[in-house]
Amino acid sequence: MIKKQNWWLSVVMVLALFVHAPFASAAQPSYAEWGKIAIQQTKKQYPGESVTEYTYDGKVFISDERHQYNFDFTLKSNGVNKNVRVYVLVNDKKDELIGVYFDDIEEF
Repeated sequence: MIKKQNWWLSVVMVLALFVHAPFASAAQPSYAEWGKIAIQQTKKQYPGESVTEYTYDGKVFISDERHQYNFDFTLKSNGVNKNVRVYVLVNDKKDELIGVYFDDIEEF
């Protein structure tokens, strides 16, 4: 009986490691903080429109202290979609926001 309990205990412990492992490695990406700010500022800049989707479009190293995080947003208002590129300029050394800038993307 004790051998059966030890065997089950071993199985449960191994399963616990496999279940826990994916959650342990699911850390926030480095741009997540700035993505949240991009969403907040976009909602302020375009108050009548809802954010339907956004993608991270990379980081640009301007200098040792200044980095720019780029995001592409799709906004919707009255059934019409609008594409906006959002630039979040930060001081990475101080982890400080410098500014948020917007470009409306017009499709040809």
